[in-house]
Amino acid sequence: MGKITVVAENCTGCKACMMVCTLVHEKAPSYKRSRVKVKKNDEYEEFLPLICRHCEEAPCVDVCPVGALWRDTRGAIVLNSSECTGCRQCVDVCPYGALFIDEELGTAYKCDLCNGEPACIKVCQVAGALRYEIEGGLDGNE
Repeated sequence: MGKITVVAENCTGCKACMMVCTLVHEKAPSYKRSRVKVKKNDEYEEFLPLICRHCEEAPCVDVCPVGALWRDTRGAIVLNSSECTGCRQCVDVCPYGALFIDEELGTAYKCDLCNGEPACIKVCQVAGALRYEIEGGLDGNE
C-alpha cells in the first residue's frame, strides 16, 4: 500500500508540486485544478501542502453516499468523478482538506497517486516536503 506523507516544515511554498500535478492530469499548468494545494500560514510564514494521504481508515470513502470513492488494489483512495454527485460530504470529512470541488463540473477531485508514481514527489526531491511511502520503505525521497 502506498501513501503520501507531508513534512510541512520542509515546504518552501514553491508550488512545483501543484504545477506538475496539473501538467500530468490536465495537460496544462493551472494552480486551480491541482490535486495538491499549498496553503500559506501568514502569521508564521509557513507553508502546508494539502494532499490526499490515502488514509488507512478513510472517512471520505465511508461518507460517500453513491460509492464514488473506494480503495484500489494498490491501496490508493480512488474517485470516479462520473459517479460523484458533488454533495461535498467527502470534502467536509477529510481531515487533511485534500478533496476539492470542481466548480465548473460540480464534482469532487483528488490525488490518485499518478498510478503509483506521484509526479509531485519527484519535483519535491530537494525540499522533501512530500514523500511517498510504500510497504517496506520510502519511494522517491529517501
